[in-house]
Amino acid sequence: MAARLPYGDQARDARDASRICDASQLERLLQHLAAFTAQPLNQSRLARDLALDRATVERYLAVLERLFLIRRLPAWPHPAVPRPARAAKIHLVDAGLAATLSGITEADCFERRDRFGSLLETFVVQQVAAQTAWTDPDLRLSHCRDRAGAEADLVLTRHERVWGIEVKASGSVRPADGKGLRRLADRCGNDFAGGFILHTGPENHRLPDRRLLAVSLHELWAR
Repeated sequence: MAARLPYGDQARDARDASRICDASQLERLLQHLAAFTAQPLNQSRLARDLALDRATVERYLAVLERLFLIRRLPAWPHPAVPRPARAAKIHLVDAGLAATLSGITEADCFERRDRFGSLLETFVVQQVAAQTAWTDPDLRLSHCRDRAGAEADLVLTRHERVWGIEVKASGSVRPADGKGLRRLADRCGNDFAGGFILHTGPENHRLPDRRLLAVSLHELWAR
């Protein structure tokens, strides 16, 4: 029996990809993006590293988005952020694929904490995006980072209300953690609805800053 092609938009997107893309270049781009998942998107660097022009890189990025392989998380457009980082963050939609393409093993999750942190952030972004898509379509997702380095990995907004999420690849949360969330809360004032530091430990607890909660990662599925 002949293999069935995907239907509807997926079929059209697959055909478009085959027409406009060099498969080997597209594969190299996806592998490169996997190594930089959860990082700000720098198209000039991508073009230089892959020896492509920027227009080609943008076209290939659009194809990868339409095929639901990557997500561009925009910067939070709020006037209270001084000198904000304007670049979107790039996330592979599948953190497992990102790990495979970038050669991250289970052992590396303990020995290369920086890389594990990026994969964990990508995983959380996709889980939250998937849940909000069917529970509250009015929620908008972005990230926030100012030039001083204070950041929130994920900012959720509904009209004026703002929530912040920071992802920590650690089993514990210290009172000093959450600098970016505190900065976000201060900027939003009464519009700030809560901040959450997701961590790999088992416990949930409120931080000394009562606007922030340390929350175990498993709560993504428990509620």
